[in-house]
Amino acid sequence: MMFRKPARRFRASGDSIGASRSLHPVGSLILPCFAASLLAAHAADSYAPIKPFLERYCIDCHGETKQKGEVRLDDFDAIDGALWSTIYDQIHYRDMPPEDELQPSEAELASVATLVEKISRDDEFSIATGYRRLNRREYANTVRDLLGLKKGLYDPAARVFEEEIEHGFDTNAEKLVISNELLLEYLDSAERSLRTALFLDDLEKPLTEVRSYSAGKLSGGDRRYTTNKKKSTVLRGGGDYYANRKAGRVAVAGNYRVTISAAGVDRDNYGSLKLAPAEGPVKMGIGAVLDGAGREVVETFDLKDDEFESYEAVIWIEKGGYPSVSFLNGAGKPAASIRQAIRRRKLKPENNPKNYRGPGVEVAGFKVEGPLDPEWPPSTYRTIFRLEEMPDFEDPTVREKLLGNFLSRSFRRVAVEDDLKDYRDYLGRQYQRTGDWHEAFIKTYAAVMASHDFLYLKEEVGELPPFDLVSRLSYFLWSTMPDLKLLSLAHTGEIRRPDVFAAQVERMLKDRRSEQFVLGFATQWLSLDLLGEMAPGTKGPYSAYYKYRYEDSFRKETLHYFRHVLFENQPVGDFLDSNYAFINESLARAYDLPFEGGSEFQRVALPAGSVRGGLLGHGSILSLTSNGVETLPVTRGHWVLADLLGTPPPPAPAAVPALVPDLTGADTPRAQLIRHREDAACFECHKQMDPIGLALENFDVIGRYREKYEKSGPDIDPAGEMYELQFENVADLRKILRTREADFAKSLTAKLAEYAKGRTLNRRDLEIVNEVVESVGDDEYRFKSLLQRFLISELMLSR
Repeated sequence: MMFRKPARRFRASGDSIGASRSLHPVGSLILPCFAASLLAAHAADSYAPIKPFLERYCIDCHGETKQKGEVRLDDFDAIDGALWSTIYDQIHYRDMPPEDELQPSEAELASVATLVEKISRDDEFSIATGYRRLNRREYANTVRDLLGLKKGLYDPAARVFEEEIEHGFDTNAEKLVISNELLLEYLDSAERSLRTALFLDDLEKPLTEVRSYSAGKLSGGDRRYTTNKKKSTVLRGGGDYYANRKAGRVAVAGNYRVTISAAGVDRDNYGSLKLAPAEGPVKMGIGAVLDGAGREVVETFDLKDDEFESYEAVIWIEKGGYPSVSFLNGAGKPAASIRQAIRRRKLKPENNPKNYRGPGVEVAGFKVEGPLDPEWPPSTYRTIFRLEEMPDFEDPTVREKLLGNFLSRSFRRVAVEDDLKDYRDYLGRQYQRTGDWHEAFIKTYAAVMASHDFLYLKEEVGELPPFDLVSRLSYFLWSTMPDLKLLSLAHTGEIRRPDVFAAQVERMLKDRRSEQFVLGFATQWLSLDLLGEMAPGTKGPYSAYYKYRYEDSFRKETLHYFRHVLFENQPVGDFLDSNYAFINESLARAYDLPFEGGSEFQRVALPAGSVRGGLLGHGSILSLTSNGVETLPVTRGHWVLADLLGTPPPPAPAAVPALVPDLTGADTPRAQLIRHREDAACFECHKQMDPIGLALENFDVIGRYREKYEKSGPDIDPAGEMYELQFENVADLRKILRTREADFAKSLTAKLAEYAKGRTLNRRDLEIVNEVVESVGDDEYRFKSLLQRFLISELMLSR
């Protein structure tokens, strides 16, 4: 008997683990497993007949030693709602057991089908209690908001293990494993973040200072292409240049005004050999460097040739960071260009690259002023301690208030006496050890941020209580902790009022933090995080991918498109077919479209019959469904069915060999696939996938349109049939797909639900998905309307 798994993203599945009980700040770091299901305690009751049925008719093919379709049914307690739903469909439609296996009687089938349908809708049995660890990006955002850290060079999650989630969303509780090593990383990261936020060595207001550094002694950058003069430094290579690294570090985090006197120089030192920038101005960047974290260019300036001017930028620098200046558009490999010119006798041998004097940025002045108008207390202190003045740590009443406020914000609920007692005692012990209340609070708050109450979102089966609800909503739309408004509404219980909840949804969608929903959901739904994993070679027919930076433009195009459909409340069918696109000059070149803009993305109307409307015309999708060498029509067809429409074909039988592309060009993919379908085991699946994939063969490995496989190769035939409707090309195919807008809306809504809930959906969930989609059918399935309706549905309001 063989079942297949319900459709998810096309990545391999990972391990799973439950959550834990309370972790005391001085206790063991081991988190005991939390039971994923209550099924074991009840299996002998109303659902008892299911187990012997599975053992008799299913386990041979789906047991410990064999798992056809990657499905295992011998661990009764581990079967989730989605798989119970699939089991019901297979039994109900008599698809399983196979005809050549032992068959149950009609009475057995009917009886067990009724029970399986019931269990597939039963939250108590098909839904695990929700103990979900914050994923890495949620952790970083939450720490920033909890501590008031600015988003910049410092990344709170930089030292935390990165999840390797190869299938599904990074909100899936089963994939977010925990270990002692990971907890130690969280403890270390929490302390580093707190020291970055609570950065004062003494609790006195810092003074604004002005420092001027010797411009002739700048360090860093590419020393091969640096010229230090007596009073200036010429930056000719890449990298960041800075004043004395040790003396230049800032002791207080804040805004600093960096003033650089500079000019573009040496544009014509090599005669007819024009080194970058051959045209346009020399570009200089001013930014900051934080050792161990990276660098950031904050502002870019166009310099005048041989004419010094002062340029200034106000930049935020964390404690320990230092300002930097850089040459942004210099030659990547000037030495190679010079050697080649010498070999060709275009330059004299004395132009040795060791004495390179090509274009550069000459810096004649380097001044730093700050911190500018330092706030007191600093903003991070006000955020952490919730006070408008520096706290009196010696006052026990103040210490109690500081601790209670931080615990409530960290735990995203009201802290109770049991919480306070544990951490109050720990705070006292830390003070006894250090004799410094400031240090004791850093150590204690770090323990809070390594506790399961901070690291985990906890949801019981059933309707979510107010604090769990606002956390669910905030992590869905913002990928971070609830703000004070949401926590206040949870505290009073008003968030449960439909009008209040709907108003908060609208407020949150308008907030800039909703960009995290775009980056979190859209990137994973459309696998944009995988772009570049199978990139083409740097040389050959697809070198334009690198020359014109298509990968970055492909990703941005799809995200721009997603934002537009969502926030402009366009029909979700626009993902399937549309008469517009978002492009910049790079994509205009790749797509052969007229465009008068520059590097910024603009919405453009597409000509009638264009091949580019909707996601099927996006270079991101077309590159992801190629392997960097050849297009993959079967992969492309499968992607449309599984990821776009939510109707994946079953996995290929194990005995059938994979289809290997013919890289010699002697055979077309269409001819290969026709032969492949002659195998009866392949026919049913490939007759669905192949026509779609072959219609997309007009797009090459990097998404450019073509009519032949090679310049002199065979013509591409994109014609085919889908849903018993004939199409001649991809434009016709998109029109057919647009007629399935309702199916697509259901698939999209199911993905939204999985992302929000952190689990697979059961049969009852899918029924609610249908209800949500039907409710916006008269509104053309507009995306924002659909999302708002989803957010006020039972899908969002319950586990």
